[in-house]
Amino acid sequence: MFKGLHFSRPEGTYMLFIDAEEWCRAHGKTLDELLRAGWDVGVIWQDGRPFHGEFAIRMNFALPRSRIEEAMARLRKYVFNR
Repeated sequence: MFKGLHFSRPEGTYMLFIDAEEWCRAHGKTLDELLRAGWDVGVIWQDGRPFHGEFAIRMNFALPRSRIEEAMARLRKYVFNR
């Protein structure tokens, strides 16, 4: 879906774990900058570092599908295609 991001399939949970190291390095961004960019467009995601991922983001997928699609569209348009 997004080049440079790697997704781990949730195992018994509704939280998606995203490894953004490749994307951050390719775009000269820190994880904090990426997290802030998502927040700035209304995508509320969580820092994954406390969960042992140096460049990780956690996203809650316990939402209606339409909300997830809206969040992904915002990320695609405003964060990852800059």
